[in-house]
Amino acid sequence: MLNAINRSGRTRANLSVAIAGLAAACGGDAERRVTAEVDTIGGVVVVRNGTGQWRESEQWQVVEEFRVGGSQWGENPDEELSYSMNTSVTLGPNGQIFVVATATPRVVVFSGDGEFVRSFGRAGEGPGEFRNPSALAWDGSDRLWVAEGMSGRYHVFDSTGTYQKSVPRPVHYLARLQHPLVWDPAGAIVDEGVSDDAVVLYLRVDTLGQLVDTAAAIPMLANPPALRDVRTMPTWESFSLVRAHYVPRRWWSLAPDGTVWSAVSGHLRLVQTTRSGDTLRIVETSHRPAELDAGDRAVIAEGLAEAGISRGDIELVRPVFDAIHVMDDGHILVGIIEEVGEDPGTFDVFDPVGIFLGTLDLGFVIPDRNIPALVGDTIIAVTPGDLDLPYLVRATIKRSRSGSPPADEILRETDPEMAELQRRQTEALDFHPEVPQVDALRATWQGTLWILRTPGDGLAAWVKLDELDVPAVIVRRPSTEVR
Repeated sequence: MLNAINRSGRTRANLSVAIAGLAAACGGDAERRVTAEVDTIGGVVVVRNGTGQWRESEQWQVVEEFRVGGSQWGENPDEELSYSMNTSVTLGPNGQIFVVATATPRVVVFSGDGEFVRSFGRAGEGPGEFRNPSALAWDGSDRLWVAEGMSGRYHVFDSTGTYQKSVPRPVHYLARLQHPLVWDPAGAIVDEGVSDDAVVLYLRVDTLGQLVDTAAAIPMLANPPALRDVRTMPTWESFSLVRAHYVPRRWWSLAPDGTVWSAVSGHLRLVQTTRSGDTLRIVETSHRPAELDAGDRAVIAEGLAEAGISRGDIELVRPVFDAIHVMDDGHILVGIIEEVGEDPGTFDVFDPVGIFLGTLDLGFVIPDRNIPALVGDTIIAVTPGDLDLPYLVRATIKRSRSGSPPADEILRETDPEMAELQRRQTEALDFHPEVPQVDALRATWQGTLWILRTPGDGLAAWVKLDELDVPAVIVRRPSTEVR
């Protein structure tokens, strides 16, 4: 099974922490931060959130850079996106944008400004030909991998779209039509599949298509017995809505640190696990109740009547969310359902340890079947417009400088003794006091740590355990003599 890094935080049992910023004594933006409590119970970190940490001035904003598509495109189908659903987007090493859709046997390429560049691929079973492509990823040699989940193949292209090779995909089953595909720095593709008993699998596949390792992450929710033998008729509009949205569904997302965040649609309760299914962290919320209102109950009653199903024979919930995305720095975006049946354009934001910060309005929706590209604070996605015509949108998240409370500030407020101990340990080191910016921190599947940084800046990094055996990554710039 795969090794994973336990980043669950403190291991001190029964630790209850009230995370609350000090109320500033100036202006109307000085409201008290709502408390979040953090405990460790049986080795699992439990975060119980209030209604958010952000003050008004700390809210993130989204700035849309471009939106192209719909009626703006011409009549040449090779230069257009054909579908607004079941799409995946990735940002290439040359800054170009690559888009694929399950129902389209080609990859469409745009410039970083949204101008059409080229398309490549065609329908078929031969080398470089597609049948229901399901995922995109770039490897360490700037080659684009296109997965065909149900056909059991990967096609590999260079950055210009020139076909390189095809290799087998070890499994032919998909948990969802479009899914993330990730390049592991150790030299393998991390793919997603599903087992015969409906458990989400993460696979490491080498560049020859050979299976390196497999982890069973989380079980999918079984189809309710009352629905298993029901064939939906085209005229059953209410039943189609019930089946698609009110039946509980599990959503999940693979984080950059190798852990998995998941939750069930009727309750905003996030669970962080290792890729082998061990629970690390549970994040509780109370700000989004999921009670069925009169409109929900009317739709459910009509839908179940269409199919001849008794209300007591099936568990149904009002969906709270229908997507989880994890950013490069570990922040979690949860797509909130404002109206059942509509795609989310509003996202709840949690910091990497599960503290609820506030809500972010994208200004466009991301359907649950679409995989956006999240690169730093850039979001690139396919969104439906009028008549469901597809648009390609690029936007940037603008974070407030004040932002959420930094980790050292929270530690000073919640555990002054620990903060003082860490301060003394740091000062005792024979290093310059400044801490250079680290662009990204990653861990391989074997647990090896590496840093993405500017060459020649002299950074050093190591793992240090405190008196509670909690690991921390220390990053410093050594003195000239040490370098």
